[in-house]
Amino acid sequence: MSKLLLALQYWAGDKALAMDVARLIADMEPTRNEDVDFLFVSRFDCEHDHKTIDYVASKFKVFHYVNKHRRGTGWPAGCNDLWFGTMDFIYSWAEAKRMPEYDAILTFEADSSPLFPGWHRTLMKSWAEQQKKRPTKVFGAMVDAPKTHVNGNALFSGDLGFLYEVSRKIGGCPPIYGWDFYLTREFSRLGWGNCPLMQSYWQEKTMENNRVAQLIEQGVAFLHGVKDRSVLEYVRHRFVH
Repeated sequence: MSKLLLALQYWAGDKALAMDVARLIADMEPTRNEDVDFLFVSRFDCEHDHKTIDYVASKFKVFHYVNKHRRGTGWPAGCNDLWFGTMDFIYSWAEAKRMPEYDAILTFEADSSPLFPGWHRTLMKSWAEQQKKRPTKVFGAMVDAPKTHVNGNALFSGDLGFLYEVSRKIGGCPPIYGWDFYLTREFSRLGWGNCPLMQSYWQEKTMENNRVAQLIEQGVAFLHGVKDRSVLEYVRHRFVH
């Protein structure tokens, strides 16, 4: 059975929303899930919500990390350092065998939501099918602006060689560029692909229920970019009992 790590990243400004996302993910699981682990990563100046960590730990094996070694703030520098710090942690712990070598890692932020129960199995099935077509290390929503790139709320290979490449060889990017945009050439070289089951919108303030329902009907399993709780509330009302 394939193994997935959900790596949720946040800072003080979106921590409350991130905790709502984490609790929704836990509440969508009918029983404890041994095929999916959960990693909470906070910015260097943001402490964890341990009540939420304990809540999520009832459904998943949980890790948590405060990103003390990278100290960027603002956009995009803060986002860049938080993502690279997440990959640093995963690489170092997997290399030391303190966590498994995952088939895939979903790095995601507070403005994200799963859209239906079993969403992670749907994504992992699509990931496996993609590997049969063409070995791929980066798999997510391909967006066009400002140039074609995979949005960073995406699936990444848990292969130690790939994690070493990202964490130790690439290691970061200039603070004036978003990391997912800046690494276009590297990710293309390493192997990337578009996942239609993942959608990303730029600065979407809210989303009407009928639009969320339409995405679900289309089979979209994971949505990024909606800044309020509209998607979370719709999914919770529809699927969590």
